[in-house]
Amino acid sequence: MVYLFFLFSLVTSFLFVSPKHLHAPFQKGVSLFLILLFLFHYWKKKKEFQLDRSSQSGMAWLNQTKVLPYLVGVSGFCFLITSSFHAYGLTHFFADSFLLHDADYVGISDVLLSFVKGYGFQSHYYSDTVNGSYLNHHFAPGMGFLSPFVKWIPNRYGLAVGVFLCYQLTTILWLYWAYLVSQKNKQSIDLKFLVIWVVLTNQLYLYRIGSSYHFEILVVLFGCFFFYQWEKYKTLLLEGGTKFTKQLYLIGLFLLLFLLQKEDIGFYLCLFFLPIFLNSLFHLFRNHSLKGILDAQENRDSFLIFGILLVTVLYLGFVFFLFPILNGSHSIFGWSQVLRQEYHSSFKQVTGIPKSIQIYLELLMSTGLGIIQLVPELLGISLIYLTHVFSTRPWHHEVYSYYSYSLLPFLLYGGILWLKSKKQISLPIVFLILACLFWKNSMDQNFPLEAQLEKNLYDPKIQSQVIEDLPHANGILQTEAAKVLSNRTNQATEQIVFSQYNLSFFINDKVTLYPLEQLRNGKEICDQTKICYVVLAPEFTDTILWPKQRILDTFAEAKTLNDQKIWQGKQIEVWALSK
Repeated sequence: MVYLFFLFSLVTSFLFVSPKHLHAPFQKGVSLFLILLFLFHYWKKKKEFQLDRSSQSGMAWLNQTKVLPYLVGVSGFCFLITSSFHAYGLTHFFADSFLLHDADYVGISDVLLSFVKGYGFQSHYYSDTVNGSYLNHHFAPGMGFLSPFVKWIPNRYGLAVGVFLCYQLTTILWLYWAYLVSQKNKQSIDLKFLVIWVVLTNQLYLYRIGSSYHFEILVVLFGCFFFYQWEKYKTLLLEGGTKFTKQLYLIGLFLLLFLLQKEDIGFYLCLFFLPIFLNSLFHLFRNHSLKGILDAQENRDSFLIFGILLVTVLYLGFVFFLFPILNGSHSIFGWSQVLRQEYHSSFKQVTGIPKSIQIYLELLMSTGLGIIQLVPELLGISLIYLTHVFSTRPWHHEVYSYYSYSLLPFLLYGGILWLKSKKQISLPIVFLILACLFWKNSMDQNFPLEAQLEKNLYDPKIQSQVIEDLPHANGILQTEAAKVLSNRTNQATEQIVFSQYNLSFFINDKVTLYPLEQLRNGKEICDQTKICYVVLAPEFTDTILWPKQRILDTFAEAKTLNDQKIWQGKQIEVWALSK
């Protein structure tokens, strides 16, 4: 039977390397097969893998127990290989299709490049000022952990590589932790682990974060580190360990690293821990007198949760109030306003309470539904999800793209707690849960994403001309920079390029990029130590996202009589800006 779950764990690995037209039918076929298994085991009342001697004795069961670590290892290895293949193809497809735009791929890469160069989190894309800090847009200094990839990997592919590697590492670490928990003090295979094994290797929401090329994947990764240290502390407490001081330092360190990944993580952490804290206080006061409370060993658990909540609240106070003042903005982040920000009605897809309930159930399903047996943790997850329900931002409201980062660490941690608990689950229910999981995944046409467009975003002829022009445009920029440098032997010179939103990714990564909108600050940016150029292709644009006239107007507003067109390709223009 273990071999069957091994095959289920390979479903997404198969999807990564198979044609798109097979994805939905294959997953639905797996789902229907699981429903048949559910019906068979339910009506026949066969209880394999339970803790009675009749079902767990025998050489076959022992052999399956011994082979489990090898099957989990092979499953993880297959996931790494196939997801790497998928990531390579998907990233090159996005690049070749001119889909890695200023927002957000180039903008985030720009911040990480500034960090590598020693300029902190300076941003040319997310600031109203010339070189403002990205931390005013999102307080996410933890994104600096991706900067080595941007430094080591050329041609702006570093962010893509870093995000997908973190996606793979996150999946493997959560799976490995679940495996360790399932094997501790157990001589048999835990059905709950088999569920978590399959849902982790077929995790839709984690894939959405990884394939969005956003740094929020670090939230789930460092959430794993933090919750692991938290559970390690609780284990020491139960076993009467003496290394509390060291463990407290580790919890504090990984709590800080977790919070640093994005400004709102502390808010979600408070919502998650609040019901747990209140529940622990309730049991503490119910089971002990006042004197007993002071002496009770379990009060350390409650006090540490309180300590985590206190540190988190102080951190949020710094991020939302003190930091803006110290940074000179004299205003707090409008986080709640952002959640309620209105968008055009064409963007809105989730309407009504029934649809929100459906998404909530799908989220719980994506991690095996085990958390519904843990009431305090379920309440915490529900409080976090309410922030999505009340949000009018379409993608946040739908928990789409990378917006599941707010829920996923807590959902996965809930799966670990369920695995550690004494809660039981029957084999028919396991099959039913997995049947629902694969059916839900099959309904998402973007899981996994296809490296192919249903229709061309741009005129194919114009796109081919742009592709032909790009090497020449970069060559011109390098030649011009060399000429200027030869005339300024005693003066350091920085090359600035103001680029059209869908061309920026292809501009030589040795230059400093600015979006076209920053041309309004061109005089301030282009001082005597810098040489500035504009690269644009007005005919090559999305008529809704960036109309041609908007591109021309943006350039015309900043253009002077002394600006010179130094190269004209079939579509791309390169202009040298005057001082």
